[in-house]
Amino acid sequence: MPRAVTWTIVDDGMSSIYDGDGAMAYVGMEHVITSLYKTQNHYFDNTDKPEFTNPDWMADILDEKSITEISLPGTHDTMALYGGIVVQCQSWTLQLHLEAGVRFLDIRARHYYNELPIHHGVCYQHATFHDVVNVTMAFLENHPKEVLLMRLKEEYKPKGNTETMYQTVVRYLKEFGDWNRVWKNHYIPSIGEARGKLVILQDFDGELLGIRYGADNMSISDDYKIPTISKISLKWDGVKKHFKDAIVGDKKNMYLTYTSGVGVLAFPKQVAEHMNFKLFHFLNHRSTQRQRLGTIIMDFPAAWLIKMIIDLN
Repeated sequence: MPRAVTWTIVDDGMSSIYDGDGAMAYVGMEHVITSLYKTQNHYFDNTDKPEFTNPDWMADILDEKSITEISLPGTHDTMALYGGIVVQCQSWTLQLHLEAGVRFLDIRARHYYNELPIHHGVCYQHATFHDVVNVTMAFLENHPKEVLLMRLKEEYKPKGNTETMYQTVVRYLKEFGDWNRVWKNHYIPSIGEARGKLVILQDFDGELLGIRYGADNMSISDDYKIPTISKISLKWDGVKKHFKDAIVGDKKNMYLTYTSGVGVLAFPKQVAEHMNFKLFHFLNHRSTQRQRLGTIIMDFPAAWLIKMIIDLN
């Protein structure tokens, strides 16, 4: 029988959550303080829900198009809602991400006693891969023309497992989801082939389920280390260069561009406010163009910014 994971709340002045193994998530005063400042505009949103939703936008994409030929909105560390200003990257639930039009999910799971709690680094995110499977499968059942890409990354250090990561992931998908809705081939599908399916980009070792994250036909820009906000222009220059590469690059290749970043003096929210602003104006100047920019992966995106990426198609 799988071991039940118990999380103990310790009153240390910050309501830290421990798993008895050193993993923790600060969810006390720093989270409360940052949550008091909510912003919702055309490019940045750290409120509880998007301004509007766009749940069925892929219905308009031609079946013969490859996933590599379109532009997709995505979120970095999609379920990192807890842990305070250093850790929090999003403010919407997974369900709201999907309803807002996000089609690339960045899911980080720790392999812990044959279970898969969701983490951002050491910080447990009050969810498991069971929750992820339930939400994504229900969404695909209700929106069968949509396609979901999921980077599934093994996060933090494994402990107490008798199964491989692959075996635990497959067990979750079969027990809690619809195995028929999982893309099991190792090539990047067309939209028609993948409608109603979950396409996993596997970012953990072992037997391959779906597509290997970082494969030769993927170009990934993820320079996330930003020492201070004053260095944000260097991050933006790298993002713009990768967009240009995506525009002229081989349409058979997948381009993944992360606009997210963090540093000792640059927290995810601060970085997102600057980067999302730059991205919004970059896309606004290209509103009449239909250029493939690939998958754009953001922290705290606003509904309007997501729609601008969708409209590139």
